[in-house]
Amino acid sequence: MVLRPRDRARDRARVLSPEQRSTMRLLLFPLFLTTLHAAGQWTPMATGTLSNRSLCVVNGDVYLASYPNGVFKSADGTGPFTAVNSGLQAVGGQYPVQSVGADATYVYAGTEVGVFRSPIGADSWSNVNGTLTANANVHANKFFAFGGAIMAVFNGSIAQGGGIHRSVNGGTTWLIGHSGMGSNVNVHHLTEVDGTLWASTSTGLWTSLDNAQSWTPHPVVNYATYALARQNNSLVIVSSFGIRYSTNNGASWQDATGDPAAPTKGELVAFDGALYALVGGQNGCLRSTNNGATWTAYVDGMSLVDASAQEEFHATPQLLYCSALFDVYTIAGTGVGIAAGSSRSAFDVWPALAENELFARNDAAGSLLIHNAAGQLLRSTKLAAGLITRIPCDDLAPGLLLVSFVTRDGQRHACRRVMHP
Repeated sequence: MVLRPRDRARDRARVLSPEQRSTMRLLLFPLFLTTLHAAGQWTPMATGTLSNRSLCVVNGDVYLASYPNGVFKSADGTGPFTAVNSGLQAVGGQYPVQSVGADATYVYAGTEVGVFRSPIGADSWSNVNGTLTANANVHANKFFAFGGAIMAVFNGSIAQGGGIHRSVNGGTTWLIGHSGMGSNVNVHHLTEVDGTLWASTSTGLWTSLDNAQSWTPHPVVNYATYALARQNNSLVIVSSFGIRYSTNNGASWQDATGDPAAPTKGELVAFDGALYALVGGQNGCLRSTNNGATWTAYVDGMSLVDASAQEEFHATPQLLYCSALFDVYTIAGTGVGIAAGSSRSAFDVWPALAENELFARNDAAGSLLIHNAAGQLLRSTKLAAGLITRIPCDDLAPGLLLVSFVTRDGQRHACRRVMHP
């Protein structure tokens, strides 16, 4: 049986019958197809938002703080980003949201007029700021969920109303979470390592053994630190002296190589066997594959501006997200899309030789995303599980297409590059 060229007036994907599948293999042109390594470069999400300060992922949905336009949400991380600002307080017609975060019950938004929360899935906000300070200079800049508590890290010194504020009832009431720290301390980041909380601050590292009810200064690191992460047996920090690492649980520290000499901000995350750092400025994003000892630039796939204008990481078991000035970028872990003990990917795509189409095979239900080389989302097509689906491409401009598949739980499978003739 020979497949006839499809009616060009049709604009929706068609599913092949089982009898057609073997025939289709004769019409494929796999030489057009190359595979990007899952962790080889950043993939743009084409959010259409600007000044993306912070993000979190809740049940596969991506929430994004876009300053000063509010909170945006992408259902399953595959659909378009749409504003979800109902209940947020506007200032001059804008929504000055600086951060988002979540626990098991609520999504939180830190704004310049207070902390807001929304029940997960409701996308309707209410003010839970209480007596906390909230203005352009002091506001909730990050959220962390540890030990049944949500912790809001405010920028500004403790004397100004900054520091750590913790709640065990979803923000209904807030408690001081920086007892033991001096009034001059600015808290930058929190990290949990084997039951111990580490705070990176303007005066060095602090540790807590009681979930931020009290803190003890670190005996060695008494200089500004911006973030801490652990990879295997190494603790790694971004500090005012550059990136440093310790292999004896912080008793002594060594200088890394390939990092900037004196960062003024920083983010760190361990993901898929590597460490990623944001250090601001032209250095952009860095990556280490040897537990923080050496670092190299890691900005392939980012736009020229975003390569030096990232804001924050967010890691899930499947994807690493990075928010930036003009977009949000992702990297898939090397195990994403490959079942244990299997050599076949859970997603594949190939062009047809005789027709202006793509064919996709996916083992799970989700969405197929097509971007152009500039990162613009051209098409999002929902696919059922276990089928080979025909994707029309005659309305797409010729050139390089980036094709990826995202399952309903937010797993982004290996991206493919297809040359569209």
